[in-house]
Amino acid sequence: MTQKAKPVIRLETETQLRIYMLPLRQRILRSMRIHGKSVTSKQIADELDISPSSARHHILRLREIGLVEHDRFEMINGIRAEYLKAADVTVSIGTNTDDELTSQREAVAASMLSDVANRFKKTMKAQRERMKEDPSLFTGDLLCGIAHLSNEDAKECYRILREFLDAHMTPHAGTERPWEYALLFHEVPAP
Repeated sequence: MTQKAKPVIRLETETQLRIYMLPLRQRILRSMRIHGKSVTSKQIADELDISPSSARHHILRLREIGLVEHDRFEMINGIRAEYLKAADVTVSIGTNTDDELTSQREAVAASMLSDVANRFKKTMKAQRERMKEDPSLFTGDLLCGIAHLSNEDAKECYRILREFLDAHMTPHAGTERPWEYALLFHEVPAP
């Protein structure tokens, strides 16, 4: 069954990139995606050890560019709480665009990759003992290499990966834990 690709939010302006690139906002989005369900800004504040007003401010900024959505309101201890969720979209920062924002895009990409790499290293270190006890346990891997693809094969590979990942962006039956990924997929320049 072919899944419909998620809508793509293209960050094309300096304002959009500035909203997105703040490390705290990246942490907020990541937290919301890990939860896989709607949460309150208070829940995010408690989890990230920031003030509720700060969490609310940053969530509203992310909402401005379509990365966070309203889900519902609920009364909690007599207070009307807004539940928000990460939008079911793919974000494109336009790393293949050559314009006056190229350096900002490259900085965002480098920061995101560095953060994922650091979390990967920390997770693998923590999982080594578990893997000694149960060698069949799969906790992640890093694959690097070269694939020889036609332009059409490259598009198909990208489509398959996107379709699979898009279909698993939210928790569903049989999901044990969320998995983080960072995929770099690019054409090798001619020698």
